[in-house]
Amino acid sequence: MGIESSDMITIPRAELDALKAEVRRLRREVGRSVAKRRAHVDDGPGDGAPTFTREELASAWGINE
Repeated sequence: MGIESSDMITIPRAELDALKAEVRRLRREVGRSVAKRRAHVDDGPGDGAPTFTREELASAWGINE
């Protein structure tokens, strides 16, 4: 199925740029809400996962100062 010229439209560049900016803003907003939801679901270090200090991690990774 091809596109006929009668099916195509043109929009001003400024409007296209504004629409792209709005899409970026909405994606960031959705990303933030997803991150907040995940953060509220995650119990954090008290959920049985081991916790380490910066020094312990640096030592384990072999990047001691």
